[in-house]
Amino acid sequence: MTGIFKIELSRSGALLAGTATAVIGVAGLYVPALTGQTGLWDQQWTLLAVFQRIMLVVLWPLALAAGAWQAGRERRSRVEELLGTTPAPGWRRLRPSALATAFSLAAGYLLVLAAGAPKVATAAGYPGHGWYAVTAVGVLALAAAGLLGLGIGRLLPYAYTPAVLGVGSLAGLLAAIEATKLEDATKPGAALLLPYFTSTISEFQAVDGAVSAGQAWWLGGLAAGGLVLFLATNRLVRLLAVVPPALGLVLAAPMLTVAAFPVDPAAVAEVCTDDGGPRVCVTAAHSRRLPALVAPARQALRLLGGLPNAPTSVHEAVPDLGRRQPTAEAWLDSDNLIATDDAAELTARILAGAGTPLCVREGDHRDSAGDHLDVLRARAVTAAWLAGSHPVPGPTVAPAEQAHRDTMWKALLALPADEQQRRVAAVRTAGLTCGDQAAALGLGAGR
Repeated sequence: MTGIFKIELSRSGALLAGTATAVIGVAGLYVPALTGQTGLWDQQWTLLAVFQRIMLVVLWPLALAAGAWQAGRERRSRVEELLGTTPAPGWRRLRPSALATAFSLAAGYLLVLAAGAPKVATAAGYPGHGWYAVTAVGVLALAAAGLLGLGIGRLLPYAYTPAVLGVGSLAGLLAAIEATKLEDATKPGAALLLPYFTSTISEFQAVDGAVSAGQAWWLGGLAAGGLVLFLATNRLVRLLAVVPPALGLVLAAPMLTVAAFPVDPAAVAEVCTDDGGPRVCVTAAHSRRLPALVAPARQALRLLGGLPNAPTSVHEAVPDLGRRQPTAEAWLDSDNLIATDDAAELTARILAGAGTPLCVREGDHRDSAGDHLDVLRARAVTAAWLAGSHPVPGPTVAPAEQAHRDTMWKALLALPADEQQRRVAAVRTAGLTCGDQAAALGLGAGR
């Protein structure tokens, strides 16, 4: 069997299909590097595993077409009738081809993982939860596509079958993306039956184990059905090929109602300094960023120290956890933490809103753009007052917007010193309760 398997790898198209999978997959990983977007996958093993699954929207149709092409090899070589006269059972003769196809596609998928591994290993502070199951299901999905392609290619051994399968399945998967856009992102429902994920997740989420298990049942059923269809030698056995996918679907059905991408408690757990100085904490998912945050965070605490009830520690704020900010803590939201490595800019981002993260309030949809801009202005001017200079380090804004902030800055400095402090403290108080920070500052917001 080993010798036959090696011959299949060297003489069939299976190895070429696996190579194409690896090349396209690696390109899909590193093309985002051209625009600095590798953060979509290089911060955590779970993110890499999910990003690979997203790329199956292209790789799955490729594997399906490759399997159908492989199935038509005997007909293209005009040896189908000759091989049919051999005394060995047909399934035994076809088995190495199925094994070579599944193995090559699986190996190609794992090579993509290996290509991303060095970058993840140097950036990830927390590996993530369940990423190995997500990867294993991805391997199974690609192998299932190859085996299903083999089965359909043998059932419909025409020259155009591979092309129709490849193009048709790609079109179908792309259409499915549009059809599932309106679904709840945390409970995708029927979208979980697709071989790929329709969206990325954050570094604070995991893929629920029930989802991976259900997808394994469903994709395993597809793989078994394709294999039966490929190896079957009579019509009755071919009819039985629908049984494994149907059984897999029944077993997978419970996963359709679960919250697919829950918050990972281990990822949001805090990792803090213990050197005796003011406490600085980040999430486990961003633990590699703690050393670079310590000095900027403590500088921010020093500058905030003149406010009433000044904070004594800095913590990374994770969105949507529903935890209220204590008065004794200054919060830096996760997006700001990972946005820069510059110490002065990190300090400025903590000072924005006087140590409170940006909050979207209920009712702001009435004039969402204007409200949001007013709040950003108030937060920027507050940071400048605390830092003692305007503007603070950070992203540049349009000249007209900068002029508006300059006017607010001058208006704040024109007030008596105690009133300036009172208004900045009011901005912090409003931020602690997700209140209106622009109204609390009361300068140029039109409120």
